[in-house]
This record gives sequence, C-alpha cells and structure tokens, in this order.
Amino acid sequence: MMNRIELQNNIIRQVLNTNDNQLLDYLNSILSKGNGTNLYKLSDLEKSVVKESLSDYSLNKVISNDALFSRNEKWLEE
Repeated sequence: MMNRIELQNNIIRQVLNTNDNQLLDYLNSILSKGNGTNLYKLSDLEKSVVKESLSDYSLNKVISNDALFSRNEKWLEE
C-alpha cells in the first residue's frame, strides 16, 4: 500500500500525462469540493427522506442488510 506522498506523486504523474479534458474537469470538481468550502445542500425532497429515515430508525422500523438482500432475492425469483 502506498503512503500519502507516493499516492500524491502517482496522481500528479497521471494528471500530467492525461489529455482527457473531461477527466480533468471531473477531478478538479472533486478536489475543489474536498476543501470544505463547497458544502452540498440538500434539496427539500432529500431533507424529507432523511427526516423520514431518522424517524423510522428511532421507531426501530429498520431491516438488516442481510434480511433485505434475502427478501429481494426471493422477490427476484418470483
């Protein structure tokens, strides 16, 4: 596993060697968001879904990941 400096140098080399503007734009947007100044703002719908999910969780209206996958497998077999 590479350490932080090796990872940074590897990424820099790859960025310098690419001619793909779309990839560079994408990387730039990811790295710009990572500086903490551009926080993602939830839409009203997303806020509503989060609120409903928290309510379900507090009422113990949850299902385990394994149970969900099992239920979906049975549904797909129908």
